Amino acid sequence: MAMNFKIFETKELADIFAADLLRKQIHNNPESILALDVNEDLSQVYEKFVGEVKNHPADLSEIQLYSVGRGGLGIFKNLDIPSSQLNEGGTADDLDDKGKKKVNVALLNLNSNKKVGFNNDNDELFKAKELFIYATKGDKEEVVRSLYDANLEGSSTLSNIKNHRMVTVVIDKDAAGRLDHDIVEYYSYKFA
Repeated sequence: MAMNFKIFETKELADIFAADLLRKQIHNNPESILALDVNEDLSQVYEKFVGEVKNHPADLSEIQLYSVGRGGLGIFKNLDIPSSQLNEGGTADDLDDKGKKKVNVALLNLNSNKKVGFNNDNDELFKAKELFIYATKGDKEEVVRSLYDANLEGSSTLSNIKNHRMVTVVIDKDAAGRLDHDIVEYYSYKFA
């Protein structure tokens, strides 16, 4: 288990960091399988990611994208990803039914009601090699604190996140509002 927080001064900096994580994943492994939460909170992350990939071209011929949630992957159609590799079902069954390899990266929005991804059906997402949890704005401060305090022995969604072998929690200062000052200082991230 390795849960790491990255706390940014603003939502925009958190968006840039999350977009860069996706870009690096594709550059490091052009055959990546990504499960992306299409929650509106992540729309700026994806816009920045598309811009980065256009400015720094990558081999997208083998990439697989799966939507998590009710929205589609329309923004990614601006890239040269074959439509057969944009999987827009949006349910846990859709992800499972594709007969795919293990998800490399799942990027999920943490809702203020303590839900992520497919709400209660996240087995495939929690099997991802890397899990990125995203939360910004002041209405997420309580759930971020709950995640930080989650019981490792529990069976809740937050416990499952905390127990994942490699999870990065990307948040802004507003979402970190209920964390102790020393925790915020320790995990605050600044671009070099």
